[in-house]
Amino acid sequence: MIISTLQTTVRTTTHTVRGAVAADWQCLVRRGMLHSECEAVEHWTLPAGARLRLDPGHGVEEALLVLDGDLHISLADGGTTVGAGQLALVPHGIEGDLRAGDRPVRLITVRTLAAAVTDRLPPRIPELITP
Repeated sequence: MIISTLQTTVRTTTHTVRGAVAADWQCLVRRGMLHSECEAVEHWTLPAGARLRLDPGHGVEEALLVLDGDLHISLADGGTTVGAGQLALVPHGIEGDLRAGDRPVRLITVRTLAAAVTDRLPPRIPELITP
């Protein structure tokens, strides 16, 4: 696995109702080897009103841990708001978007490969460790 710290971030573009805005993003952990179900752990800082798209084609499931602010999750069959200290689970294949509320939102996302992907991989055989 590739692991980094919070000392540097990437400025990326996201959208609001009024147009494009910058959001800070940093990948804390990225999958670096075959058979690792954890795709990435990411830290996001979204300005007020910023939107991120949930794309069913990404092939991942996500856990969204909100650290600060309110995150609105909009899906085809409804939506919900997740506040600071709350966790939302987004299953594979869901389409929708995430939107920061009236204040900036900081969140940690944990992206894992969906069972539909990992079930097709060959079985893992752990290495034997001898003393």
